[in-house]
Amino acid sequence: MLVNIYGPAHYDRKLEFLEEIQNKVLSSEFPILLGGDFNLVRKVEEKSSGNVDVQLMEAFNDMINTTSLRELHRTGSRYAWTNKQNPPIMCVLDRVLVSNAWEDKFDLSIVVTTPRLGSDHNPILLDTGDILVLKQYYFRFSAHWLNQPGFRDWVQSKWPTRYKFDSLDHWHVTSSKLRRAVKGWGQNKDSQQRKAKQEIMRRISTLDEWSNSRPLAQIEWAERYELEKGLQQILTDEEIQW
Repeated sequence: MLVNIYGPAHYDRKLEFLEEIQNKVLSSEFPILLGGDFNLVRKVEEKSSGNVDVQLMEAFNDMINTTSLRELHRTGSRYAWTNKQNPPIMCVLDRVLVSNAWEDKFDLSIVVTTPRLGSDHNPILLDTGDILVLKQYYFRFSAHWLNQPGFRDWVQSKWPTRYKFDSLDHWHVTSSKLRRAVKGWGQNKDSQQRKAKQEIMRRISTLDEWSNSRPLAQIEWAERYELEKGLQQILTDEEIQW
């Protein structure tokens, strides 16, 4: 059983939330995994400011002990949430808890915190150790190319001169030549974008690693936020497909 978690932000609902989780786990007859934003920390070190509610922290740990849940070890960023201020407050709100029966079935599972982009949370990736079979993808036109500077003029320059009297014959020739030309242009453009994405991701990862060991300067946080904006535009382009 997979339970997606989004814990309440209001203090007066947190104990009720923990009780609901406890009842759900204890009444389940199936292996169970709970993952998401619990909006609770388990120890003082999970919040950069050290300012935590000890009563709620203890209640959270008591629930985990009572239900015999186990938190899967997480690698990657030290923290998984930030208020995105400069400098920010950071803490661990997102995690994955599993029952013994679930862990017996997926004993190679690992949890990885990936770079935070756009959101105030770091995405958490659960890998159960299963082999992923990748599908082969074929060329297709990407609508975001229409937003690239000079693309429309470039297409017009590549449009073949009509020399076939029959319109259908002419379209067959035109579409074939354009498809080859656009495919090559798209591959070059996407290659440039992938390289830019890798460079931005590499720099963001470096800044995140530094933030795990020392406080970042305000100029470094400002750089990270600007890199995040640039990467968000690249990701938006990648999502626009036709």
